Amino acid sequence: MMRETRPTPGRLAAGGGRPALIAHGGGNSAALVRSGLAAGADYLEVDLWVHNGRLEARHERRFPFHLPVFYEKWYLRPAPRRPFALAELLASACPAAAVFLDLKNGGPQATRLVAGALERAPSCGVAASSQFWSLLRPLARAAPGVGLFYSIDVQSKLDLFLSVSLHDLRPRGVSCRHTLLTPAVVAELHVRGLEVVAWTVDDEARAAELTAMGVDGITTHRVAELRALLAPA
Repeated sequence: MMRETRPTPGRLAAGGGRPALIAHGGGNSAALVRSGLAAGADYLEVDLWVHNGRLEARHERRFPFHLPVFYEKWYLRPAPRRPFALAELLASACPAAAVFLDLKNGGPQATRLVAGALERAPSCGVAASSQFWSLLRPLARAAPGVGLFYSIDVQSKLDLFLSVSLHDLRPRGVSCRHTLLTPAVVAELHVRGLEVVAWTVDDEARAAELTAMGVDGITTHRVAELRALLAPA
């Protein structure tokens, strides 16, 4: 029996030795896609929610009781009649940029919907992340071409990942809150054959620090500025 191996690392990083630049929320609407592409993003991140049997691209949550309202802690807005969909994102982004999915809910249904959208989409690089690692694991079977990045927001989750990553060969890497990353942590993850994405980084000095650590990707609202900062001399 062939021994399972971890997916090959190093595919996120852009040319010239800089990390890939991932436009935070850059796939959440048609306007944001245009903006991210104009800024030169390598990846467009999209927040995906399952609602009424379809994938919706949006940062906000839906208001309960079937009210047509999206909300965040600091605002409400009416839900559009036809929210932006993953299929539309793939059609408009590829091949100019790859897509970085952030799965928010949906369980097995999310897996089926993502796999179905990818089957019908043009050829496109796709990675997927989630705070809920159980949402990602079925994708390893349903869409083996998608790189899985376990999302990590707190130290306890990073500690847990480090304790299990030697036995879980499905993730290609981590998508980690940047404040948790140190040179030693990045080096250890690389030794284990894992790629490292840092989020969300808008400070130029911190982006330079993370680049020096060797992170493979940076999620940011400031793609154009970081692209200029990190361009090879």
